[in-house]
Order: sequence, then C-alpha cells, then structure tokens
Amino acid sequence: MSLTTKLGDDFLCIPKLDAAGTNWVVYCDHFLLSIDARGLREHLDGTGEAPINPHPVPLDGSPQTLTAEQKVAVAEYVKANKVWKQEEAVIRQQLASTIPDTLFLKTRLLPTVEAMWNALEDNFQVKSCMVSVDLRRRLQEERCAEKGDMQAHFSKLRLMQEELSSMGHPVDNAEFVRNRQ
Repeated sequence: MSLTTKLGDDFLCIPKLDAAGTNWVVYCDHFLLSIDARGLREHLDGTGEAPINPHPVPLDGSPQTLTAEQKVAVAEYVKANKVWKQEEAVIRQQLASTIPDTLFLKTRLLPTVEAMWNALEDNFQVKSCMVSVDLRRRLQEERCAEKGDMQAHFSKLRLMQEELSSMGHPVDNAEFVRNRQ
C-alpha cells in the first residue's frame, strides 16, 4: 500500500495513550495495527533501514565527478530517501498526536521513530506491569460492605477485570469467582 492511498480517519483511529500507561496494551495494539495498515512496520521493528547514498559528497569538499550510471544511482537514492523520510514523518506524526505532550517533548528529538517507539515501550511496559499488579491486588481485596449494593459492587469488580484485560493481564472467570468466595 502506498502512502498516497487514503485511509479513513475512523479506520486508523488510535486511542490517546493515557499518561499513567493504564491503556498501554490497547494503545500499542491499535498503533501497530495502524502502522501495519500503512505497510510501515519495518520503521518500528528495526527491519527496515534508511537508504544509503551510494556516492556521498566528499568530506574534504573536493569536487566529485560522477558517471552517468552513478548519477542514476544517486537519483534513485534521493527518491528512496524522500519516501523513507516521508514514512518516518507519518509515523512520527501518528505518535505525536496520540501520546501525552510531556512524553512527546521527551522523545521528539530522537533520531528515528524506532528510537521513539523503543523509548515508549521501555517506559510503559514497566508501568503497565506495576499498574496491573496494583489493580489485581485491589481486585482481590475488594469486598462488598455488609448490606451494600451488590449490583454496584459487581459492576466495580467487572470494571477492574476489564481494566486488567485491557492491560494484557486478563483475569479469567474461574479466578474471578474464586476471589469472590
């Protein structure tokens, strides 16, 4: 799929990443699906590389005479490099519009979107685990007050269960019921 193919905004809708990272797993999945839909995954996973100029300008500033074949190779490099930079910009913009501003300011000067993505993963994989451990503990400790509203209590428990699932740490129904006894 080329970048000129227009995909609807709804099709590529990505939730905004919560600053606390509580929706990291869902955000990550949506973001990667969006990037895959554009055919740009190699920018994030390190399997793609920016084109390399086959005949760079000499560092000493001396004049360089290129053959016709070398000129064609340089022209192809210029085209490929333009596409690469445009693809990087698309992903960078997608990240910038879906992460908190404070995080964007920390990552915006990284040289590639792969470096930006790795910084996000490093930050939120750990946060996601810590938040989910705390949420699982609170779920296990949650009890309905004597003569409390059971419907509200179970709604709260179900919400906690869904939050854990969205963080990539689902609580199956058997464990959920076991914790209620």
